[in-house]
Amino acid sequence: MSDVSRRLIVEGDAAKALLANIRDVIGDDEDMALTAVEGETSLIETITNAVDRMNVLDAYTEALNIQIKTLSERKSRFEAQHDRIKAAVCVAMQQANLRKLELHTATLSIKAVAAKAEITDEALIPSKFWKAADPKLDRKALLDALKAKEAVPGATLSNGGETLSIRGG
Repeated sequence: MSDVSRRLIVEGDAAKALLANIRDVIGDDEDMALTAVEGETSLIETITNAVDRMNVLDAYTEALNIQIKTLSERKSRFEAQHDRIKAAVCVAMQQANLRKLELHTATLSIKAVAAKAEITDEALIPSKFWKAADPKLDRKALLDALKAKEAVPGATLSNGGETLSIRGG
């Protein structure tokens, strides 16, 4: 668990205890509760630090995504160059009528390749050569049925929950 997460738990527990102790005085006044939490704990500062850390992590992630894309493109260029050189060596060996060449770093051999099907127009291929797609669960229809109180064996509707929405930053 990170220090930020640990600190949030500690501060959250402190705020919870504080609010439990003063709930009789403040009732359901959210502004008063926020003022009490802000004045008596470091929860707001800790949450601010947590959001700052999330922003830094988002920036790191974006930078890594850019670097991954750049490295992936570089990898593709190297693979394409490798394939072109291999094809050129193959043509040179064929032209020289060399079926096998032993070098100090490798042994090269020209070998026959089995024939393969090349598709020129997929739309013209008869249906007997097509496979039916595997069934796929329609999650939206399932959710709609469960929300409509329909009993669906093997599925239930969760209780939902809450999530944190962060705008800006």
